[in-house]
Amino acid sequence: MKKIMFCSNCFFKVSHPSLNLYIFWHSCCAGPAISGRPESRFEAYARAFAGCGNYTQRSYRRSYARVYEAVSCQNHDTDDKYSKLFQERPQDIIGKSVRLEALDVERHLNALYQATSGEADSESHAYDPQEVWGFQEEGPFATKEEMAKSFVFERKVNEAAFAIINNVTDRMVGCIILKNDNPRNLSVQMEVPITRPSMNESPEKMEACFLLQDRLFALGYRRIQMSVDAQDSLSRKMAIRLAFTLEGTLYKDMILKDASRDSAIYGILNSDWDRGARTALYGKLYGKGAAKTDLNRRKKEEETDEQNRVLAEQKAGESKDKKA
Repeated sequence: MKKIMFCSNCFFKVSHPSLNLYIFWHSCCAGPAISGRPESRFEAYARAFAGCGNYTQRSYRRSYARVYEAVSCQNHDTDDKYSKLFQERPQDIIGKSVRLEALDVERHLNALYQATSGEADSESHAYDPQEVWGFQEEGPFATKEEMAKSFVFERKVNEAAFAIINNVTDRMVGCIILKNDNPRNLSVQMEVPITRPSMNESPEKMEACFLLQDRLFALGYRRIQMSVDAQDSLSRKMAIRLAFTLEGTLYKDMILKDASRDSAIYGILNSDWDRGARTALYGKLYGKGAAKTDLNRRKKEEETDEQNRVLAEQKAGESKDKKA
């Protein structure tokens, strides 16, 4: 049984056989228990912590698990829903309003086509699909088959893509693509999410980007870049809202749809993220009080980790001296 200890003051514990975890639980992290399910919050935290994988920073795993716990443990229905989702796709990234799933043509093609084709639906009036695809390398698409064979679903070896799913309605609202993954230099390019126009200023679109930024930096990436058409004012505004800094403009960078494109290059560094960008975005999405609480807990947990590390080294040294 793998043991994860994250606070010396913890006194609750829970065993989660399916995750092979044994977690010591800090009582201040838990909200009100779900009636009849006293261990649901402990199990939710364990699921989220494990779902982050072994290569993310521990401070990130704890922070992410607190948000996941709050979202999944609102009532019996949400507890059942997220337990089932974890069994099916443990790698999904769960936020307050949206979750990110690996983009799959069989599961997501119909929904994405419907959301971005310009047709009216229960959530949006009809609109010109050029509002979605005008600054993209392809699109609008006349058929679903055209979209399936486009850059949206056809992945290169250094790319990844995620479906953005609304947590309440379980409807797909768009997708977000990563390009130019460079593991050697720990950099990657994040595209502005592709969504219907009514989502342009929505917290869902912003949270989808935040969730991906947070996971990438927790995995050790040093730099995330955004490259947008210099004439695309909405995407430029989005980059600024996400704490990216304009680094320059590449003139005549591409030819897209028989037109010359100047690319505005935005970037954000892991040092920017750690020095306050993350906390600022966290506050915009989840509230300033929640951001302050999260920051304080992260600091205390990191201090405890350091204390435990020093104590472990001292104990190891004493044991070595005794053997000598």
